[in-house]
Parts: sequence; C-alpha cells; structure tokens
Amino acid sequence: MLIKFSFKNFKSFKNENCLDMEATSLKEHEYNVAKIDNNEYLKVSAIYGANASGKTNVIRAFDFMRIKVLVDNRIPTNFNIEGRNINSYMMNDEPISLEVEMITKNKDIYRYGFSLKGNEIISEWLQKKKINKFYDILERENDNAKVQIGGKYKTYPKVDKSSLFLSIYRSLHTDDKDFNSVFDWFVNVQVLNFGEIGFEGFMSDIVRPQMYSKIINNKRYKEQLVNFIKAFDFGIEDIKITSNNDKIKDEKETKMELIHRGRDGKIVVLPLDLESSGTIKMINLFDFLIEALKEGQILFIDELDAKLHPLLTRYIINLFHNSDTNIANGQLIYSTHDTVNLNKETFRRDEIWFAEKDRDGISEIYALSDYILEDDKNSGRKVRNDATYNKDYLTGRYGAIPVLEEFEINYEK
Repeated sequence: MLIKFSFKNFKSFKNENCLDMEATSLKEHEYNVAKIDNNEYLKVSAIYGANASGKTNVIRAFDFMRIKVLVDNRIPTNFNIEGRNINSYMMNDEPISLEVEMITKNKDIYRYGFSLKGNEIISEWLQKKKINKFYDILERENDNAKVQIGGKYKTYPKVDKSSLFLSIYRSLHTDDKDFNSVFDWFVNVQVLNFGEIGFEGFMSDIVRPQMYSKIINNKRYKEQLVNFIKAFDFGIEDIKITSNNDKIKDEKETKMELIHRGRDGKIVVLPLDLESSGTIKMINLFDFLIEALKEGQILFIDELDAKLHPLLTRYIINLFHNSDTNIANGQLIYSTHDTVNLNKETFRRDEIWFAEKDRDGISEIYALSDYILEDDKNSGRKVRNDATYNKDYLTGRYGAIPVLEEFEINYEK
C-alpha cells in the first residue's frame, strides 16, 4: 500500500507537497479504510481542481518516479524518460525531490526517495521502519553510496550518476530482501494517463491483444469480463473473438465483438469499435481494476471520469470501498472533474483532495479534511461532514476552481 507520496520542485509544484493516504480520526465511512496492524489507510483518493491546476502533475510526478526506478539507464532501451516532458518548476536549477512511504507485500514499512537535477542523481535514501522508528539502509550523495547489510555498512564509490542505486543493487543482489521488496512494490503500481495523447493507442496496441488471448484461453476470465460489462450495459449478452491468425499478435489481425440482444430478442453482433467510448474505456480498465482489487495493487488514473457517466465512476469507486470486492486492499488514486460524486455519501473528507495554482503559477494540494474555511460565518473552522461538498466547491468555498473573466469577441474586419 501507499502511505505517503511527497514531491518537490516538480513541474508546477515548487514547494514540498504530500499526498497522504493515512486515514485521519474521522468517524465516517469506516468501511472506506483498510485496517493493517492497528493502523488505517485510505483505499481511494480523488483529486479535484481547475484545468492546469496541477492535478495531472501529481500523477505525473509519481509516474516519473516509478519509471526512473524500473528503467535502468545503463541498459539501452527505447523508453525515453527525459522525453516524457519532465522538468522542474519553471525550469529552475534546483533538484526535483520524490519520496514514497510504503507497505510492501510482507507488511514491512519503508521510506524511499531520491533527488535529481536533469538526469543526474543528487541524493538517494532507503529506510526501514522498526518499532515506530525509521533506520537507514541506503544513504547516497552524488556518486557515493553507503549500504547497511547485517548491521555493517558497505561503501560503493563511483556509482553511475544517471542511475538509481536501488535499481543497480537490486540487479546485482537478487536475494536482498529489502531492495527486492521496494523494487517489487514499484512493479506492482499501475499508472494510466487517459489525459495523455496516444494513451488510447497504447491500450489498443498493447493491452487489448493480451485481453483477447485471455478471453480465448481462460473461460473463467471471459465470464468475469462479460459479467463486468453486463453490470453497466444490460443490453450485452456475450463476447466474441475472431482472428485472421492462429496466434493473437495485434488488434489488426484480431477483432472483438459484443453480442447484443435487441428488444425483439434478435441477436446483433457489433465490433468493439462501434460501441460507445465509455464502454470501450470500461473494457480497457477491466484488467487493471481486477488486478488492483485481487492483488492489492495501487492504481493511479488521470481523468478517470472522462467519457464515463458519473454512475459508472461511482461504480468503480465502490469496487474499491467494498471489502467484499476489494479483498486485498487495493488503492485507487485519480484526478477528476466529476462533481456529481463529490458528496458525503461517497467519500470521507480525507479522501477528497484539491489542487490549486496561485498567481505565481505554483500548485499545491490539500485535503478537504484539512481545509480551513475563510467565509464570514465559518471563518477558522474546518468543513463539517454534513456540508454539501459539490455545491460548496462549485461556489468557490474550497478554492481550486477556475477563475473566469469576461471574453469579448470582436467581429469587425
């Protein structure tokens, strides 16, 4: 599980910000939290805010950290990290800093982070929590790293400045429990950027052929997918896969069709591409949702609500809140403009986050549970749990909304 994600000087975030998934002491929607070793953690966090407020940059910051860990710069690859539009606040010369606090599969708690300028690592650290205190495992400054093994420190001079020591050490010492646990934690986090140009193409070219193969070879998987689709589109009866080749290589050689039953009972078979964009998106999400719920993975989604009816968005949220479906305490963290579900019936106040950018272009995030009201009647007070969150948000009581000005159109030639 993710406990905290802290980041500084990344894109529009100049100052340190922290997305905190530790549940507060609020006594509302207790089923929305996961209880692990007498501690409580949120299973869902929704990030609201105006366009260009920084919502997406929160997810991009984590995605950059994850990719940096998983892609070793020493190995030739077609994956260009620097080509992913990553930069510091207003292109300054200060380091970007990223840190996560996590619970790994063996229930150990670690704190891992690094800072970098451009592609050069400035510092890197790994700590493990024992009896409410964190102890150093890795300390790195520039190209010098110091690792504690069995109570003794070992120094590694002249580490590749563009590579993280976590990735290097893990590849050299595959039996190290601490480094393996942290690395595997990053492997089991998925980031879906539906707001990124070309992402839908990635889903079609990479994800969907894998789905086709599972539909053909796994009867149970197909039944689950059909039932999932029926839950939001009652007109669909079944799925049909046809291929021009014995092997499922890509979508150009394979097609997925959905079998509909009309009002008169007549069966109609439609190619997936003729379905609504919302239905296609839900199908594309299926594998990621199931893996997160079943395996306890963390799922970041930018623009979850895009192309989806608010009730479909709520359906996904409820899958994570419900312990009967979220059997392994998977987490969903997403950005959204969906104010229909911004209410006390769906969320705890600590699950609702806002991203706001000031006049200097600096973004910050804050939870509704921490927000201090500034209006005349409630000045200095926090938001009550009986407030109408969506209405109050749209009227500007919590900030993080667009500031709109009059726009005049001159039609004179």
